[in-house]
Amino acid sequence: MGGQAEGSRTWRGQTIEERQAGRRERLIEAGIELFGTRGYANTPVKAICEEAGLTERYFYEAFEDRESLLDEIYSMVLADCRRATVEAIDGAPDDFEASMRAGLTAFAHEWIRDPRRARIQEIEVVGVSPEIERKRRDSIHAFAGIVVDRTLQLGGREQLGALRLDVIALGLIGSVNEQLIDFVLGDLQISLDDLIENQIAAFAAVASQLLE
Repeated sequence: MGGQAEGSRTWRGQTIEERQAGRRERLIEAGIELFGTRGYANTPVKAICEEAGLTERYFYEAFEDRESLLDEIYSMVLADCRRATVEAIDGAPDDFEASMRAGLTAFAHEWIRDPRRARIQEIEVVGVSPEIERKRRDSIHAFAGIVVDRTLQLGGREQLGALRLDVIALGLIGSVNEQLIDFVLGDLQISLDDLIENQIAAFAAVASQLLE
């Protein structure tokens, strides 16, 4: 019944698990706001708790430390970007340029829809720890793998002389990331549509070299 003590099964209609999940979500939202505006290095646990309206006791109930919160947010952002990209490519015609246009458009729109999340994904996670850095590198290789897989599905070669598809795809993904960082920071004066067209032009060069 509502109004029972904290140790009881429910409190004001919520179970212990529901209250814990709610507090965790508030901490995640606070982390997105502060890591994505003030920066990870400038955001202590106390500030996160104040933003979430919770005590530090509840922070450490949900997360081991500040880095584990960053890791949780980073994983969420990566998953959203990957899902949007893969779904767009899977729904595209069996054509390399159409596939890359769909994937790049979906990735860019997901990436920039919240500048705070974009900053966390590409700036705030850099150099935090060996574990986070490994995850960051793995994510770049994973997105390059999406390009490789689609190219091979459409009859592309893994290698042509000194040209290697995995190396080229890694370079393309790196360039996309750097372009989008500059775009979000306002350092690249171009419309998003024109930026995507430039990215597609670079990806089309892969098709001319490595597609049958």
